[in-house]
Order: sequence, then C-alpha cells, then structure tokens
Amino acid sequence: MTVDIQESLLTSIYNVLTADSDLQTAMGGSVRLYPVWASPDAVFPYLVHRIDMNKAGDWDPVDKDTYLLDIWSNSSSAEEILDIRMLIMGLLDGLDSSTGETTEFYLWRQTDGFIPETEQDIWHYACKFNLKWLNDSQIGATLKR
Repeated sequence: MTVDIQESLLTSIYNVLTADSDLQTAMGGSVRLYPVWASPDAVFPYLVHRIDMNKAGDWDPVDKDTYLLDIWSNSSSAEEILDIRMLIMGLLDGLDSSTGETTEFYLWRQTDGFIPETEQDIWHYACKFNLKWLNDSQIGATLKR
C-alpha cells in the first residue's frame, strides 16, 4: 500500500526523534511529538511538527519543502528547552534517510529561535529545516521529456 509522501516523511522523522534515548531522557522519559498541534492537556515538554509542501518545478524530480518543529516547555528557565533543541539539532541537522515512498530525503537547519509567549514559564522554540526529497515517480517521466 502506498502512503502519502507527507505522512511517510513525518513518520520517518517521528521514528528518529522518539527512538533517541538521550532525547527521551531530556523530555522526562518519552518524546511526545504531535502532528500540527498538541492536545490541550499535553504534558510538557512536547514537540509539534509539520511539513510545508512546495511543488518542485516541472522538470525537477527533487522536491524542496520545509519541515517545521516547535518545542514547548513549562520551566522556570530556558535550560530545558535549549537542551532539547541541542539534541534535536544533533538528530535532524544533516539527516540523510529514506522511506518506502522516497529513496532519499535530506534535512538541514534553516533557522531556529524563541517565540515569545505571554504566559509565565512557558517556553516556545521554533525550528525550521530545509527538506529535500527525491520524487522517485517523476524520474522516469522527466527522462522521457
């Protein structure tokens, strides 16, 4: 069964993040990672991720998208969220992997930084990664042109 490419990529990244024992420890025993938005009663700290898809050019079998990851923490200092950020960057910045729907995908850091929040001790850190993946189904079509 073929899976949507976005679901495939999110699942692969989910597996990388949730399987890491150092990240599990930094997040209190398990990595809580939600698609798009966390549930209202989500336990801090947690992560939220999504992909902004960008159609490659007509002749280009390489799609260039943006992977967005938000880190949320409820702490008296920024130390917890910065420790989590450091671990995530170690896992995702330069990630070279594949899924059942693409033989290759790559992530590398584009930007990251704090997002101001109005509630005391709520920390929000946003990470933006370039995401390139090979649209395998387009290679044959491109070669015919």
